[in-house]
Amino acid sequence: MTFILSIHPIAQFAAILIAFYAAYLGLQRARSLHFGKSVRFLRERHVITGGIGLISMLGGIAAGSIMVNRYLLSPDLGLHEPVAMIILPLGLFGLFSGFFLYLNPRQRRILPAIHAINNLVILALAVLQIVTGIAVYLRYVLRL
Repeated sequence: MTFILSIHPIAQFAAILIAFYAAYLGLQRARSLHFGKSVRFLRERHVITGGIGLISMLGGIAAGSIMVNRYLLSPDLGLHEPVAMIILPLGLFGLFSGFFLYLNPRQRRILPAIHAINNLVILALAVLQIVTGIAVYLRYVLRL
């Protein structure tokens, strides 16, 4: 059972790393759009990695919820579950706004900025999820 319960944190950590890479690529766009730097924006790579990162995180929320209900019954997860519920609508907005921006390329300033701020908030919350997730993993999976 420890193996099964270890899949969620490992997959989520990988999703978060991919999302950080997408954020790095997005910041290159912000540098050129808002700060006048001539920087190459790898748009396709940003869309692919951002999509994979966000979809994986959203899928991880569903998988984590299923695992908790299936294997751990009703544990006290502390902040881990409420933070995931905050990430859920932000992740959906990040995903849909990103695909809208991709499918409708134009010179914009407001929506890309909102998209970026939203996704940076997700990354900050994801770091919090790592911290709270370690506590949950140690308490309920490793039973330390």
